[in-house]
Amino acid sequence: MNVSPNFSPSIRLMKPYFTLSGFFFLLSMLWLFFIDPFADLRDFAIVGWVHLYMLGFVMMAIFSAMAQLGPVIVETKHYNVNIFKYVWIFLTIGLVLMLFGFYAQQIFLLLGGSLVLVAMAIYAIEFLLTLKNARRKTSVTKAMKMSNFFLLTGIISGIIMALSFNGYLEIDPHALLNTHTFGLIVGFVIMLIMGISIILIPMFGLAKRISDNEFSKSFFTLSIGVIIMMLSPLVLTEYLQNIAYATTILAILLYMYQLFKMTRSRAKAIHDIWAKSMYVGFLSFILSFLLLSSYLLNENETVLRLGMWIMLVGFFGFLIIGNFYKIIPFLIWFQIYSPLIEERSVPMLHEMLPQRLALLQWFYALLGLILSCIGIITKESNIFYGGVSSLLAGGIVFFIIINKMFKTNL
Repeated sequence: MNVSPNFSPSIRLMKPYFTLSGFFFLLSMLWLFFIDPFADLRDFAIVGWVHLYMLGFVMMAIFSAMAQLGPVIVETKHYNVNIFKYVWIFLTIGLVLMLFGFYAQQIFLLLGGSLVLVAMAIYAIEFLLTLKNARRKTSVTKAMKMSNFFLLTGIISGIIMALSFNGYLEIDPHALLNTHTFGLIVGFVIMLIMGISIILIPMFGLAKRISDNEFSKSFFTLSIGVIIMMLSPLVLTEYLQNIAYATTILAILLYMYQLFKMTRSRAKAIHDIWAKSMYVGFLSFILSFLLLSSYLLNENETVLRLGMWIMLVGFFGFLIIGNFYKIIPFLIWFQIYSPLIEERSVPMLHEMLPQRLALLQWFYALLGLILSCIGIITKESNIFYGGVSSLLAGGIVFFIIINKMFKTNL
């Protein structure tokens, strides 16, 4: 892989994405104190929180990471890097309006969703045009392309749901729920995580990368599962949904085996903050996978709630934050300090991250995840909010760390 600063946008341009991602993680943890964690999962208070977390924290993090890593992986320049000056603005305003829609007037769902669609469409179209000129055309490249199609489909289905909630369309919005959630969470987020982890785990974890053909098995299987789920509202709904679930489970099992092979091939195990975050993140992935798979058999709402919570906070949370601790210092050092090596002394890469604060954040987050899970299982609000308090403390430290890393004169 040819790592060139010419392939990725300036860290100055991407700073708002990293910073806002940290801010929205902090805000989403604080937001939990104002909602009932045991309300019905279709309650707008719960749904609003999920959108705050996913759009504010997860999507902003993915946009920032993919803007930097995507062109490097395929060895080409962005088609039009200037679009990143505006995507975060549309996404942030759209998210704020959507929150008004969930908690005040539903018409704001449509207004906010339209702005989110604009942000996602600009990002996805630019990224697809960038990938069109890719020098490296692998299954990871195909996964990045496919994930952007699922992103657009998931957002469009969300707009249709918003139109239905406001009475503009006479359809049941809940009929599109699986299309919306599967398109965004499985088709976009999880597919991207699968593809990028095939690159980052060997790079950061000193492991052997699996073959392109091997990753193709899990990628294509997951794509089929998502496509079948998106078709399920049209015909043979329950039958197609069951096929989609089974296909997705098979794809994830294949991916887990690939993870195991990469982990086993490590030349040297370094238990730094990135590795510790990956341990918790992928253990959470396995637990959430088992819980959500068992829900398909017993339809126990507590199992569903616990599985989704572990996926969102344990898997997505630890994976994103852990990789931020690698990606941000590297980008700042590579773009700001590497050209100055022959002119003056520059900091070492590991000095760019406040290690003690990062370990403190990891401890708070792990303690918070464990306590909140116990609270969900026992249905004890005090235990759950005790865990949220620890997660909030971790969110504060995480936001401080991001700002300390960006204290460099960019």
